[in-house]
Amino acid sequence: MTNEDILHASRSRYCIGYRELLIEADVSQVSRYCDTTRRLFTPIAKAFTPEDNSRWLLRHYLAIKFATAAALFAGSAAFAYERNLLMGVPYFSYYALLSACRAYLLTSPQVVWSGAKTVEMNHENILNRTADYMRALDPSRRVGWRSQMAVLRDRRELFSYRFPMSGPIFVGRSAFNPEPSTGLARLIAELAALNTECFDAVLSKHAGDDMPVVDLPDYDWAIAYELAGDHEVDTADKQRFGKLRRGWRTVSPLHVMTSDGMIDDLYGSWTDPDGDEDSNGFNPDDYSGFILPL
Repeated sequence: MTNEDILHASRSRYCIGYRELLIEADVSQVSRYCDTTRRLFTPIAKAFTPEDNSRWLLRHYLAIKFATAAALFAGSAAFAYERNLLMGVPYFSYYALLSACRAYLLTSPQVVWSGAKTVEMNHENILNRTADYMRALDPSRRVGWRSQMAVLRDRRELFSYRFPMSGPIFVGRSAFNPEPSTGLARLIAELAALNTECFDAVLSKHAGDDMPVVDLPDYDWAIAYELAGDHEVDTADKQRFGKLRRGWRTVSPLHVMTSDGMIDDLYGSWTDPDGDEDSNGFNPDDYSGFILPL
């Protein structure tokens, strides 16, 4: 299977350039997944309004941020593992997965938008729904995917809450290798991108490319955060999302909506201001395409 096959299956005008999906699935599985996803998106597209378009613009913006978070967590896991900083690996690996799941659910036609509740659903709900919706790709692997998610969560909790005296030997040092968990997070994030390409195919047929964006109450919530009881607005979120709202029309696939400036800002904010090119410290730019090539 090639990316051209995936483009044909989604019927979109775009293809992000897949990596994990080419390994984990075949043409028939991807075609079936795309057929199912377009079918679920069709009634949404047929009744599409400016308010719907604006809401999906927010969902895709949040998905871009969670996919970026997944890359930073997965990159941190790889960096820590290479330097025997094993304490951080279970945490980083699990939250790379969870962030990818959040991006996936935000792009799913099966998730009805409920404002903050959609983003803040509990971990069990996030993992269960992700594994359930992934069945459209391969029903036989649903249990295996959910089990892998549970293992990652248990390892994170083991060293966060119980801390066995034997340390990494208790689960075996090989259990800290982040590559399997990164692969699963990458697959889930790629399915999020594929969801948006399938949506693009249906929208281009039923809604067109010139749907306006209107302000929604959720826009104010999406750029503000509660910190120790204080309501803090993130100026970078306000600037970037505001620019996207003013410059966009009909919602598009994740990588089409992601500008170079947005990605530079996202990863640049995690760069060590006192570092240099020869530093051995963590460089977030090294992992910018680790999960999705946004």
